[in-house]
Amino acid sequence: MKRALFDTVTILPFESGSIFDHMGYESAVLAVTVAASGKATVKVEHCDTADGTFAAVPDSRLFVDNPTDKDGNAVITNEAAAEAVGNLDIDLIGCKQFVKVTVTGGTAGALALGDATDHPVGDVAVTAPKSQDGGGDT
Repeated sequence: MKRALFDTVTILPFESGSIFDHMGYESAVLAVTVAASGKATVKVEHCDTADGTFAAVPDSRLFVDNPTDKDGNAVITNEAAAEAVGNLDIDLIGCKQFVKVTVTGGTAGALALGDATDHPVGDVAVTAPKSQDGGGDT
């Protein structure tokens, strides 16, 4: 049986604080660059609407096999002497439709949405975080 792997995954450029609609996808992999001998934390929040109030996801299995801090944020540690990219597996099943991901101490580079519930999947939009002056990023 042939699998429809490439028809069931969407890769998005991503930056910290972005909001995405995960409708149609049950998991994600976030690529995070962490400085040499550094540590990054990843906070995931969710909401029913893209412009509503986001809250922490109350799911102890949100970050698949990844350590978390006391606040439930994922922790990615780089003990190497060079910058490294870590991939963080996120289980979206317990999340509301809109998800916001914030990375502290590292740089988010890409988000891969997977486990599509329908084939082929539709287009996914990402809303970039607002800049400090209140406008959107350009």
